[in-house]
Amino acid sequence: MAIITIGIDPEIHLGPLMVTWHGLMTVVGIIAGTWLATVYARERGLQAERIVDLAVVVAITGIVGARLFYLAEQGELLEPSEWLGRNGFSFYGAMILAGAAAALYMRRRGLGLRYLDAVAAGLPLGVLVGRFGDLVNGEHYGPASDLPWAVRNSHPNADTPNPELAYHSGGLYEMALGLLILVVVWPLRHRFSRPGALLWTVVAMYSAGRFAMFFYRDDSEQIALGLNSGQWTSLALLALAAGGLWLALGRAPAARSADPEARRAER
Repeated sequence: MAIITIGIDPEIHLGPLMVTWHGLMTVVGIIAGTWLATVYARERGLQAERIVDLAVVVAITGIVGARLFYLAEQGELLEPSEWLGRNGFSFYGAMILAGAAAALYMRRRGLGLRYLDAVAAGLPLGVLVGRFGDLVNGEHYGPASDLPWAVRNSHPNADTPNPELAYHSGGLYEMALGLLILVVVWPLRHRFSRPGALLWTVVAMYSAGRFAMFFYRDDSEQIALGLNSGQWTSLALLALAAGGLWLALGRAPAARSADPEARRAER
């Protein structure tokens, strides 16, 4: 069969130290996304060091949120023994908690929405790079398939049930979605003249893509109308993004401030 076969061990052993591809590529993805966000920030006259600080806040709260959201989906949130597990993270949990933490940080620092636009500009690259670890680990798999883009994780330590079969790969689909958003949004980034427009566009595209993707993943329980929890979360975020875009595109341009930093933040 013309499928994709990956035989890489999900665990990297460096003497007594063991690192998973998931953890390693998550870190690399955060670095890559932060770098691209700083490129956008410098183009807009924003302070790049603020982007780095914001990225640290997003990374830490995102990891916590991803774990908590996953445990909530599995009905294990009130079981302390599961809190520090190595496997089981939900990216939507990361988006929700990290988004709230970023908004609070920005409010305290007096930063404009352009800083969130910068983070959003770097997000697709971070997803593209970071999800490679999920692809290697065989995480977020769906039904078995013989399609050309189905993935067979042949290493016995992979998460897929059978190393002899290929499956729909959520990791591969996430990488494809990140690439798609990147090639659409990055060349058009200067056309998003209103603060917040780029942010909500990225959220909308990512949510719509994940809604479709969850038809081919088995790690989210159906809850109503034939849709699973991941799809309902996608719809909620898509509605939020639509409202955010409406506000961003419909409001009048902000008045110029006498504060140079505030002016730069809104440019």
